[in-house]
Amino acid sequence: MHVERYPQLVTAMVWASWFSMMLPRTVVTALLPTIEVEYQISHAEAGLLMTSYLYPYALMQIPAGALSDRLGRKRFIIIALIGSSLASFALAGRLGFLQMIGLRVMAGLFAGLWYAPSMSLLALSVGEKDRGKAVGLAFSGPPVSDTVIYLMVGMLGVERFGWRNYFLIYAFPGLLCAFVTGLLVKEVAWPRHSSPPTIKKRQPVGKALKSRTMSGILFHNVAVFLAMYGLRTFLPVYLVQVRGLAPSEASLLMVAYAASVIPSGPLIGYLVDRFGFGRPSLFSLVTLCLVVSALSVIPVGVPMVFFLLLWGLIGGWTVTAFSVLLTRIVPVETRGTFLGILNSSTFLGAATGPLILGYAADVGGFGAFFALASGMCLLAAAFAFPILKAHWASKT
Repeated sequence: MHVERYPQLVTAMVWASWFSMMLPRTVVTALLPTIEVEYQISHAEAGLLMTSYLYPYALMQIPAGALSDRLGRKRFIIIALIGSSLASFALAGRLGFLQMIGLRVMAGLFAGLWYAPSMSLLALSVGEKDRGKAVGLAFSGPPVSDTVIYLMVGMLGVERFGWRNYFLIYAFPGLLCAFVTGLLVKEVAWPRHSSPPTIKKRQPVGKALKSRTMSGILFHNVAVFLAMYGLRTFLPVYLVQVRGLAPSEASLLMVAYAASVIPSGPLIGYLVDRFGFGRPSLFSLVTLCLVVSALSVIPVGVPMVFFLLLWGLIGGWTVTAFSVLLTRIVPVETRGTFLGILNSSTFLGAATGPLILGYAADVGGFGAFFALASGMCLLAAAFAFPILKAHWASKT
């Protein structure tokens, strides 16, 4: 099979499966104000609903990437979709809080099998000149799911519809996507100049991990996701408890953020293919720091909608840009392994963010919460700057 035979089909599959798995993963953020009240838990305890999912999700990235490089990617994708969907079904029952945590752990373990195999399959299926656009398009799946979540919660409500029912209905898309993937998607062969990795080909992994560029990408992503996932988890809670909105009103306001992320992936993919990753990444970092520092002081209404739109459209560009950069600097035979390492480090940050920022809100209120989030964004910029500096130096 030629390496570029099914680029549109694989891109569509990656988008759809990402959309499907994000529904039960992130609906927790829209439901968190209600869950906190029902279970009488603190912000830090509520953050465990994200942390318990994301830690096992992160830990599965490296073995999933390495094994899929050797054994094929399709089977890992299907298992991930089925397992995480069944765990979502179980969350629809009337459970204790600790039982919910256990099921979120299970969902995270299965979902962790998905990212590295699917993105490696996408990179093999799409040509070099179009890879940025394909990755950017695939990255638009999560914000579409976020938009669906916030719109549904905003229109159907939580008290009236029942928050557990969201887990029930959001389990179906993943099962459907697993069936379609098994039916239509074929494993992509290795390029003719390469072959599946063996034990002898493991040496480049350790060498590449020691490079300043690779370590900078890893640490940058950890810092960005510490801030982003902490903010995304508790911003609806802040809007309800501090700004006085109803849970449905907070969800409708969050639509501005989620909807603006949808064109963000394809846009940064185009910009990376056209201009490189340097200038778009710098612009994104400046925008992210500005938005996070302003969210706690701007009034609810048009000003907040504007800043949420900026955050969604521009604030996450470096994640996509550095992912594309990684696929270009690592050997093709270990690409899945490196993607697994990248996503593992990224979601270790994402898992820790809700825990740390939730604790900050418990101890120091939401003033401390936003101050810590701003500091994390500045730290991410500090890790990214040497990468950008080296990039511009190579151009002169």
